[in-house]
Amino acid sequence: MNQLNYELLELLEKNTQKSQQYFVEQKFPPHYSENTTQQNLGRQFHLLMQQLMMELPVEPFLTAYPKMAHWISQLQLIINIPSESKQYNVNLQKLIFDTFITAKYDLLIESGEKIIAVDWTSERYIQQPENLEKSWQTQLRLFLLAETQQITPDNISIIYCFVNEDDYSTIYQFGYSQEKHDAFIERLAMTLSKLPSIINSTNHSESSAENSINEHELNLQKFLKREITATEYLTTVPEVKI
Repeated sequence: MNQLNYELLELLEKNTQKSQQYFVEQKFPPHYSENTTQQNLGRQFHLLMQQLMMELPVEPFLTAYPKMAHWISQLQLIINIPSESKQYNVNLQKLIFDTFITAKYDLLIESGEKIIAVDWTSERYIQQPENLEKSWQTQLRLFLLAETQQITPDNISIIYCFVNEDDYSTIYQFGYSQEKHDAFIERLAMTLSKLPSIINSTNHSESSAENSINEHELNLQKFLKREITATEYLTTVPEVKI
């Protein structure tokens, strides 16, 4: 069964041929904007943040690594946001046909009818805010929150915290709306419409699975001919919310 995160969806949208190679050979690309050293540093920082959120002792580590101690100090205002509930290191996914659409969240903050996703990173490269907001990385996370948490898009937002060597981290916050949600559904449907050739190459021995493929292809053709909307197309395929 296929599993797509924001990087693979971005790749599928931009380069179908290359993305098919990854699906067939099961060779998935590393994060395009980080080298190995930066990846290791990022993993260590996220692990440290998880331990901190779980109220595990981290003082010896902070003493030994003052850079990370400084980064954590930049996140105190975000960490201490008042809330009714906080969830750390969360994975959300939605099954659309034969494909899991998945995203990770460093922190989810629930307060009343609102939910805020928080992402903290030591990545040096910072996208322009308008590009970050439109990115798969952002839009997929907002989409999955709306689809899996039974909350209206207008009550969802996401905060990015880019820690650095300055006194304060760089922080961006983006809101969501039903209009943006509908637009992303259209984008997601168009991107996933490139998958049937890959899906059909899989050997389905059960007739029910074959019928499901045929039904999906019919709905896909209706969508591409504008006979049904993107929302109608996605709701005609089997789905599971996790």
